Amino acid sequence: MSSAMIAHDGAEHRRQRRIHNRFFSAVASARYAEIVAPIAERVFGSLAAKSKVDLVHEVIARYPMEVFLALLGISDELGDQGLRWVRATVTWLGSPMREELAGPGQEAFSALSAYTRRLVEQEREDPGDNLLGEVIRAYLSEDAYTPETVTVAVVSLLLGGFETTIQMLSSSLASLLLNPESLARVRADVSLIDAAVDEAFRWANPSAGFYRLVQKDTRIAGTDLRAGSMVYLCAAGAHFDREAFADPERFDLDRRGGHLGFGLGPHYCVGAPLARIEARAALTALLAACPDVRLDPDSPPSFYYGARGFVQHGTDALPVLLGP
Repeated sequence: MSSAMIAHDGAEHRRQRRIHNRFFSAVASARYAEIVAPIAERVFGSLAAKSKVDLVHEVIARYPMEVFLALLGISDELGDQGLRWVRATVTWLGSPMREELAGPGQEAFSALSAYTRRLVEQEREDPGDNLLGEVIRAYLSEDAYTPETVTVAVVSLLLGGFETTIQMLSSSLASLLLNPESLARVRADVSLIDAAVDEAFRWANPSAGFYRLVQKDTRIAGTDLRAGSMVYLCAAGAHFDREAFADPERFDLDRRGGHLGFGLGPHYCVGAPLARIEARAALTALLAACPDVRLDPDSPPSFYYGARGFVQHGTDALPVLLGP
């Protein structure tokens, strides 16, 4: 993945960022929202007839893959195989020091890349009105198209937007379920969903921090850091900084201010518009189909670092009751 946008800085990063911004433009994103909404309504609407479910296992864990397949114009033939490839690859990339994950991860990454490249080459003949077509047209517009570059871009979207979206949805729903008054407000006024997602990203951000490689000897806040060492920068600490957020332990839909859930600066998450579309559609569909959704008092959720085997803070399960 050394050719992926996230691996670059400077002029090359700005060039790739410009290309990515083309297929995440406001016009393109509005078209994606029209595709995502019916998927969310079908997936989360299927819960209406049930009285008790684990939201993560039942719907959240599969929803992002269904969205990506539809956006890319791919039939669901990829199915569970695609889920396995993505999970194995992300698990390996998220824990690069665990040697036992390298073999399966590299094998899955190679298989996913080969599958994606075939799709790219087929779509290049007649780019459609979908995300894959938009990606191809964006690279063509910058005279930067090759099957390899577009394959890397699409695979990066799959890897970057799969498990992160699962945990983003889990944390957003858990935040509301753990704060019933806020949940009631959002249920009564769905325009508050964006505020709920932003506050959840601060209050229960799945990306608790970021690993970074120290490139040269330096000293930060009185601590010496040697070149070649790995450091973990704790974004969660910033989210509970009392100088930045008054009463930070309180979940507050009316809070204004930024968060680091999508990063900051030049490397701000380029897929943030799509992530918001997915979250908004999912929460809207769930609350419409299951207005009485609430935590199961007999199975309280458990949150920890490393949930679902990834380097994120979250939960493996979110048991809820759905009936009145």
